[in-house]
Amino acid sequence: MTNLESLDQTPIVIARILTQAFTGDPFFNWLFPDQQHQNKLQKWWAFLTHFGSTNPEWVLAVDEMQSSASIWSTPKFNQVKTNEDSGEDDFRKLMETLVGNRLDSVFAVFQEVNSHIPDEPHWYLQAVGTRPEMQGRSKASELLRPVLSKCDETGIGAYLESTNPRNLSFYYRLGFTIRKELLMDGGQAALTCMWRPPQDPATS
Repeated sequence: MTNLESLDQTPIVIARILTQAFTGDPFFNWLFPDQQHQNKLQKWWAFLTHFGSTNPEWVLAVDEMQSSASIWSTPKFNQVKTNEDSGEDDFRKLMETLVGNRLDSVFAVFQEVNSHIPDEPHWYLQAVGTRPEMQGRSKASELLRPVLSKCDETGIGAYLESTNPRNLSFYYRLGFTIRKELLMDGGQAALTCMWRPPQDPATS
């Protein structure tokens, strides 16, 4: 049902799905508030999916119908630097083109968000989204299930930041609970930090 390997076209497909899924999302409305919102969102996801497809610590997935997509980071058991660090300069250059003179305030928000990422090893759900016309059909939950099952089998938690309050009930059903609510940039940028402890595979 799912593809957990990075194929040649996977980054392009995932970027397209996530752009559609996150268009008009409250956090991304703050990040890209102008008339170029969708175009900038596309560039954001194109960068992340391309980078993720070359990083062995990232897992990109898309369902067979190309309706839902996800990006995970695998658990880190130490602080050894990886090629993730090599993309920082490119990411900064991208953001300079996307947010212009808001760069410092945007990066201050990113820094605040990163400071709340748990220290303990965990699977990090960077993004999951479904094309609008396919939402409400359990496609996203089906796509996430293999990694969540792996969490339960190995006794490792999962973490995410929800960018839209409307999605909280979806994450509740998957076993996530709220760890912290973040209000940043004078209350204009909001995220919900959520944690899912490993569950008993027999009952999850």
